[in-house]
Amino acid sequence: MDDTVVLRRSLIMVSALRPDEFERAAESGADMVCADLEDGTIPGRKVEARVAVFDIFAAGKRPGLQRLLRINSPRTADGLRDILAVIETDSSPDGLILPKVTNAEEVRIAAEIIRPRHPGIYLIALIESPEGLRNVDEIAKAAPELKALFFGSADYSAELGCDRSWDSLAYARARIINAAKEAGIDAIDGAWFDPHDDAGFLDETRRVAAMGFTGKVSYELAHVPHIHAAMAPSPAEVDDARRVIAAAENDTVGITRLDGRMVNESIVRSARRILAAAGLVANN
Repeated sequence: MDDTVVLRRSLIMVSALRPDEFERAAESGADMVCADLEDGTIPGRKVEARVAVFDIFAAGKRPGLQRLLRINSPRTADGLRDILAVIETDSSPDGLILPKVTNAEEVRIAAEIIRPRHPGIYLIALIESPEGLRNVDEIAKAAPELKALFFGSADYSAELGCDRSWDSLAYARARIINAAKEAGIDAIDGAWFDPHDDAGFLDETRRVAAMGFTGKVSYELAHVPHIHAAMAPSPAEVDDARRVIAAAENDTVGITRLDGRMVNESIVRSARRILAAAGLVANN
């Protein structure tokens, strides 16, 4: 059994043109930092950013930090150029965020192109349109490299013409979290855009954590510890996880029971994830 647990609680976005900001974000304690070639890079500087961004990934890795790259949509010329740049570099990111994903085939094609050159790169699919939401169940299971769904709440609300209030986006969040859980992958909620509204940010972060989201995006380094606190399991969940692992360690068959509940490999992996989120085991 692979006991490796990778936490994807906090994701900080920075422009691909700002390696200094990437470095500061890398020191923030965030689980993931993403250099953004899409919305974080103006159209007139995408060629420049595409060349410069891989210097970020050429630097030595930091323990516990996942370095990501958001490319442009693979359905655009810039997105195709981004993918070619990834497969041509030796300085690859740990993961790629695929924006504006509308169907599972887009994920499969990206995975098939990248896999032979960089088999260790994982993918995150950004769901930010009604079409993407309609196909989210198939998208979540598109390729083994896909490790998370990311709800692009800003673009999604713009597509619908609605605001970003909780009620307006509750349906989309529910669809995404259910698709992610069924596929056994992470679900990352979109950013809170008002850095002056701490109460609103904390309320939304706690709500998405209660729904089952495993992470949240931010542009603010100060948000990182609050995201981690919201995503932390309760004391009761930690105690139960410890008991599950203890029961499994004493099992000599492969399936055992705890308080009448079945305990098998998948249940143990969930328990290890809870302990990792609580900071009680190494996260990678």
